[in-house]
Amino acid sequence: MTFTYQRFRFAMIGTLLALTVLPEQAATPEISSFYVQTKDGIRLAVDVALPGDRAPGAKLPTLIELTRYWRASEDPASGKPYSSLDVWDKAFLSHGYAVVQVDVRGSGASFGTRSVEYGPQEVRDGRDIVNWIVKQPWSDGKVGAYGTSYSGTTAELLTATGHPAIKAVSPGWSDFDVWRSPARPYGLFAADFIRTWGGFVGMLDRNDPSIGAVVKRVDEDVDGKLRAAAVKQHASNPAVGTVVGGVDFRDQKLSGGEYTFADLSSLRWKKEIEASGVPMLVIASWLDAGTAEGALWRFVNFSNPQWVVLQAASHGGGAHASPYVVGNQVKAPVMGIEAQIELRVRFFDHFLKGADNGADKEPRVRYYNLGEETFLNSDTWPPPGVKPQRMYARADGLLSAAAPPDGDGADRYEVDFEVSTGSGNRWMTQMGQPVLGLDDRAAMDARMLTYTGPALEEPLQLTGFPVVRLEMNSTHADGAVLVYLEDVAPDGRSRYLTEGGLRFLHRRVEDDPGFEAFGPVHSFAREDAWPTVPGETATIRIRLNPISVRIAKGHSVRVAIAGADAAIFDRVPAKGTPTLTLERNAEHASYIDLPSVSVAPN
Repeated sequence: MTFTYQRFRFAMIGTLLALTVLPEQAATPEISSFYVQTKDGIRLAVDVALPGDRAPGAKLPTLIELTRYWRASEDPASGKPYSSLDVWDKAFLSHGYAVVQVDVRGSGASFGTRSVEYGPQEVRDGRDIVNWIVKQPWSDGKVGAYGTSYSGTTAELLTATGHPAIKAVSPGWSDFDVWRSPARPYGLFAADFIRTWGGFVGMLDRNDPSIGAVVKRVDEDVDGKLRAAAVKQHASNPAVGTVVGGVDFRDQKLSGGEYTFADLSSLRWKKEIEASGVPMLVIASWLDAGTAEGALWRFVNFSNPQWVVLQAASHGGGAHASPYVVGNQVKAPVMGIEAQIELRVRFFDHFLKGADNGADKEPRVRYYNLGEETFLNSDTWPPPGVKPQRMYARADGLLSAAAPPDGDGADRYEVDFEVSTGSGNRWMTQMGQPVLGLDDRAAMDARMLTYTGPALEEPLQLTGFPVVRLEMNSTHADGAVLVYLEDVAPDGRSRYLTEGGLRFLHRRVEDDPGFEAFGPVHSFAREDAWPTVPGETATIRIRLNPISVRIAKGHSVRVAIAGADAAIFDRVPAKGTPTLTLERNAEHASYIDLPSVSVAPN
């Protein structure tokens, strides 16, 4: 897959597929670029944009974006800068904010190296940048942070610095726990995404002009020598694919470094983030990797005031992703970029400017309901009235509310390593792609082990985390199971709703994970490794990614089970073809608990 820099940046801000044309500034913004030195002497490249119509001597609140994807770029041949302002930045400037964009350490035109993403030193650098901002003559001493994808995560992590100037942040489509999403979901290696992303950021770090741009120099760097010196230091950055692919456990040291995945998680900074008390406006999507799970985990476990918006959109919010609306054609999201900008502007206006605009009175969780294709609201999670509805795997591929009798048996399934969710899946949308091709899964269902419930006599509303318990044995000591929840129409058309999975090695469930997770939690730690014994039945408990969907009367619920997803994960085991046996009897029952909500019939 080929990504130009401009295409990738547009994708990350959600405008590649649904570009919103906003009014231009009344006056051309004033843009300047500097090196800002951190406490340990590393120079970070910083762009400052001020509204062109700013009154002389006016002091402004500042919105900061700490990015891995270059703060700005220029033409490789002429050296002419491309616009560093996207639709978000222009909107913020038009509402009276200073906008500060930073190349994080070891990237873009900044000096230094980086052994990991979101490392502790990178978090500390954020404090140094805020210290610099509040000393500038145009600053009113109040700072917020925003971003999409990588910079969405750095926006949240900025609160961990505890700097008193930080008043509000808006993480968008962020990585709450890089292990679980997007690097090693279910304990598997998300090889296609990591290799694609790692290859691209490697080109950015090398300032490779073949991607159609080079990183913008700071103003003082007229001849480009400073940029060249910074890029030379980036040569020590390790290949992301090598770092991520070389570990099997969340507490294992990453290749060539001192950190583990646990060190790179927002959970690692929970105490500091909560101590900050900084309000958050969080935007994510049910169908974007694990961003919805992370948003809900943060909402229920972190005491910061939070407002969460869960869409059915691609990464960055640029395209619709509901399988009830989208097939193989890109469609605009229900909440377009302009509406998302309005949300953020109102949020920042309230918490940075003190505007009495009701932003703090909005519902705490606004979530998109698939099938019904509309947004619903709740001030709690889960919403009121959610109760588990258990359905069991039964003979002849049935899914039933009735528990299996003694006579029921088991089903055998030889793993098909060509089963996949296609190139437009929830994990590859993290590269800015739309989510496509999940509206008709019949061909793939035929290659999986499936259990389908009876036609619904009334609509079924599901909101939350489905949880499965599988009683399984395998012919191999290691392997994986992927579980898909689907809606099957009367004509047999099946739609993907959500998924979960687990590498068997990580099947041990934590007794007390220390936070609310709405289902079984696996530590993925080395000490909890628990290989399966070939031929011996093991209990596999899996929490699927959350979803909210209204399944229509006459439709059926389906659980589809596979041992691989060729579109995204490296196969486990690397060699051999396991046969899985799923037990479905009174002694070893396999079932799914659906988070159902009572709804009035149509």
